[in-house]
Amino acid sequence: FKVSENENYKRWKKSNVIKKKKKGYVGVYVRIPLGNISSDNARKFSKIVKAYAADDIRITLGQSFLLRFVKEEALPAIYSELEKLGLTKAGAGSTADITSCPGTETCNLGISNSTGVAAAFEELIQDEFPDLIYNQDIKIKISGCMNSCSQHGMAQIGFHGSSLKAGTNVVPALQLLLGGGVIGNGEGRAAEKVIKFPSKRGPQVLRTILNEY
Repeated sequence: FKVSENENYKRWKKSNVIKKKKKGYVGVYVRIPLGNISSDNARKFSKIVKAYAADDIRITLGQSFLLRFVKEEALPAIYSELEKLGLTKAGAGSTADITSCPGTETCNLGISNSTGVAAAFEELIQDEFPDLIYNQDIKIKISGCMNSCSQHGMAQIGFHGSSLKAGTNVVPALQLLLGGGVIGNGEGRAAEKVIKFPSKRGPQVLRTILNEY
């Protein structure tokens, strides 16, 4: 079958491809979940870039890659090559593409496992709010602590790691922040703290917010 008739390809093209000013060329966003890519895949990916795009890779604030000056006619071919590496996830830069710092996986300052939370949130959006892969108005960012390495204070929906006392026990928690974002003309708006809750209730909290939206 033709790649162009594949439904996954159509979603990828709609959400990850942007027109360039130069006629016949497009930009391609490659979504890298949580910013993680193996060295083996990175080497293979670099060969794809050299074959189909300008000889550089732009790294976005959302932990994705942007390939520039890809010929529009080459989109099915580059999709097929990226698919072999598992790099054709749709929704780059969307609500479903969550930015996260490493959290407790590698950071001594981390309080929460922000990458684990982000993965759970992305799965929830994929299963319950699939159309949000096209939404560019809401960004979700999660930091493992209050230091804002993933810019949670500048997200429409932000979280940072914290802790709560439950009797004599200390449990991992998340602080929710709402309303941040980039206004335009070089101006931004800082999010406001709303509520702190146990980390295990994170999906329930996000579901409530998105249902309200």
